[in-house]
Amino acid sequence: MRLQQILREDPLLENELRRLLDGELTPALPADEGERIGSLLMKATASGSGRVYQAGRDQHISE
Repeated sequence: MRLQQILREDPLLENELRRLLDGELTPALPADEGERIGSLLMKATASGSGRVYQAGRDQHISE
């Protein structure tokens, strides 16, 4: 949440943050964790009594 706030206040920092993540931090991760890096954008709309379930990884629903 803090990074979102910082980027909203100064959008020009996005390129520098991306360079830092892609060039320095991601390569330093263990191999199995580095494979999980990516972008994910999810949008959903429910109306009436509809439900929306979204997950970037595992999802377990018990009703």
